[in-house]
Amino acid sequence: MIGEKKTATDFDEKDITTIVADDLEIKGTIRFKTSVMLKGVFEGEIYSEGLLVVGPTARVMASITTQTLVSHGEITGNVIANEQVTLKSTSIHNGDISTPNVIIENGSVFNGSCAMRAKDITVR
Repeated sequence: MIGEKKTATDFDEKDITTIVADDLEIKGTIRFKTSVMLKGVFEGEIYSEGLLVVGPTARVMASITTQTLVSHGEITGNVIANEQVTLKSTSIHNGDISTPNVIIENGSVFNGSCAMRAKDITVR
């Protein structure tokens, strides 16, 4: 709405620096400093100093270290986020979460534990 302040979970896809398409399957390690949206399949490790968005068609099997995570899709693996994790209503998360702020919307599935902690991680 007009005049409302945007939060870390409010974004336009056009504001995302890199988008990994839904027809891609990637294995390995991803490191980035800005913002990435995954729409396809990823397996490995993710290190981010920015925003990671897991799209509704994405399947991610990875350990994730990031500043902010917004998930609409499926993640299997542990997440460490220095700022915030948001599990949107369509998300499925199987793994542990460590972050100072977490938002879990109605309808999302979370199988794991959540540790609320101070902001102190460094991305390697």
